[in-house]
Amino acid sequence: MTTNRGFIKWIIIIVIALLVLSYYGFSLRTLVDSPVTQDNIHYVATSTVSVWDKYLKNPATYLYKDIFINLIWEPAIDNLTKIKNSEPTNVQTSSPKLPNPVPIPN
Repeated sequence: MTTNRGFIKWIIIIVIALLVLSYYGFSLRTLVDSPVTQDNIHYVATSTVSVWDKYLKNPATYLYKDIFINLIWEPAIDNLTKIKNSEPTNVQTSSPKLPNPVPIPN
C-alpha cells in the first residue's frame, strides 16, 4: 500500500511541475527539439556506451557469468531440484560425517 502512495505522489509532483512550467510559458517540446539538447543527449549516450565497452563490460560479465551463475545460481537450482526430488543436497553429502558418540558409563 505504501509503494502505491509513493508512485502516485511522484505522478502528482510531475503533473504539478508540468503545470508550473506551462504557466511560465516553458515548452518541453522546444527544449527537447533544440539542437543543443540533441547534441547533449548524443554526447551522453556515446560516452555511456564507450565507458561500458571500455571499463565496465568485462568486470560485469565476469561477475555475472563466473561468479553469480557458476557459484550461486547453478548450485542453488541443483539443490532445489534435489530437495524437490527428496534427495540429499550438496551440503548434506559434502559435510563431514560425525562419529557415533560413545556412551559414557555411569
